[in-house]
Amino acid sequence: MNQENRPWLSTYESLGKDWYTLPELPEKTLSDYVRGYASQFPDREALVFLGQAITYKQLDELADRMAALFAAQGAGEGDVLGMQLPNTPQYVIGFIAAARLGMVTTSISPLMTPPEITHQANDAKVKILMTLVPFWQTSVQPVLGKVPTLSTVIVSGPMDIMTGQGEAINATVEGVQGISLHDHLPATAEPVDTRVDMDKVLYLQYTGGTTGLPKGAKLTSRNLFMNNLQANEFYGYRTGEETVASAFPLFHIGGAAVVFNALRTAATFLLIPDPRDIDHFVSEMKARTPTVLAAVPALYQMLCANETFKSLDFSGLRMAISGAAPFAKEEVQKLESVVGAGKFCEVYGMTETSPVITLNPASHFKEAHVGIPLPGTDVRIVDAEDGTTLMPLGEAGEIIASGPQVMQGYLEMPEATKKSLREMDGKLWMHTGDVGVMDEDGFVRVCDRSKDMLIVGGYKVFSVEVEGKVQSLPWVAMCAVVGRADTKRPGNDVVQLYVERTPDCQQSEEALKVELEGFCRENMSPYKVPKEVFFIDAIPLTSVGKIDKKSLRQPA
Repeated sequence: MNQENRPWLSTYESLGKDWYTLPELPEKTLSDYVRGYASQFPDREALVFLGQAITYKQLDELADRMAALFAAQGAGEGDVLGMQLPNTPQYVIGFIAAARLGMVTTSISPLMTPPEITHQANDAKVKILMTLVPFWQTSVQPVLGKVPTLSTVIVSGPMDIMTGQGEAINATVEGVQGISLHDHLPATAEPVDTRVDMDKVLYLQYTGGTTGLPKGAKLTSRNLFMNNLQANEFYGYRTGEETVASAFPLFHIGGAAVVFNALRTAATFLLIPDPRDIDHFVSEMKARTPTVLAAVPALYQMLCANETFKSLDFSGLRMAISGAAPFAKEEVQKLESVVGAGKFCEVYGMTETSPVITLNPASHFKEAHVGIPLPGTDVRIVDAEDGTTLMPLGEAGEIIASGPQVMQGYLEMPEATKKSLREMDGKLWMHTGDVGVMDEDGFVRVCDRSKDMLIVGGYKVFSVEVEGKVQSLPWVAMCAVVGRADTKRPGNDVVQLYVERTPDCQQSEEALKVELEGFCRENMSPYKVPKEVFFIDAIPLTSVGKIDKKSLRQPA
């Protein structure tokens, strides 16, 4: 694949699209879109939370009131808002209000421990932190006094915005003021707008920190909304007409991207506070039929096991989007049997690319692939060792990407930035750390994360491939492959398989192991066959719904 060879161009031609022509990006930040729709669609439902709705007019007014609260606490342009919240109205309102003042927002996972919160809050220089009452009482107070920039913690209950009621909090701990949202959110506020440079950081999103400490990816309004527009060439969001159901946590880049695209197009967005509460998620979809559904593979699997979900009318659903983890062919077929064929599309990307790099379009869906590069996005497969040599089509290497969605860099981490963002042929390329292959049509297949790829007898074992085959067994609910160092053969790994059985599985573990071994030997090369098999009650998931291989490696 030479420098100018872009095999996906023929696929774009068959789609009737022009890869070279990027959509025109309006000079609007998040605040501007909401302000405009408050006039254009004042009564349209913007957010739905636990069955109650907030219109675009109400959302705009709430954002002004929240911005006034931030300003009263001394915050302004360039200051950082930390949000330690699940999917709640105040999360979205806080984000809009921060954009309205020219502030930067950083998401802090509600699952973080006090030392993890302390690191991120210090690294980002958080001035105001929004949290919930339970977190204030447990994980937040141990942090106070350890973050010099932090002056105020705004505390609320999940329903405070919807009910206008809340728990009274007014305390100063270690020099930091803790106040309740209910008591301090002004009843009214004058509209406020700070003209924001599209190339200034809007969102400081931290990576998962699977190796070393988490890094803050600096994402601008241009990065984020350009990526929305690039992906929308395939999504085709219709302004003022969509209802989006997504259980992606908003503190994850996937969730943030979905809500940005919803607000950018005056969609109705269903806020799902607990993605594992499948009954609630289904009840919200039953009340307001989604036109767009977005989830991770593990959640789709849980939905497809729910009888009410399977009985819903999905005739109005235009697309079901998946991302963040591989989705086995058999599981895609199960989903399509419920929501309808020709609606499923899959995206691939990362925090540092705002997040989408490639998209597998529903109309030209190619199984076991993550799609073609978005408009204006260059993707190459390069030698994983030197990071520059182009690999021939069909051969595995590291996936690198260049385009307008690529981050500015990591906050105050020049060496890490230099390692990930490298210049080549006059472009800046993000080195993803993922191993992949590109075919003759420009479709990318992700083989594995480089850290999840195993070496057995000098051969590469891609955990995704093994998992996909094992997942096809009818008694396997979920599975995960990890490796442990082979003490007998330095530089090699032992393939370990963790299996969660379906609830109706009655066979003994020994019988299942015999069946599993026979199946694997029949369907995969000998070096790929798992050598150690563990049956566990539930495959651990991260807060986003990805398989938590980090926790599986610890007992291994």
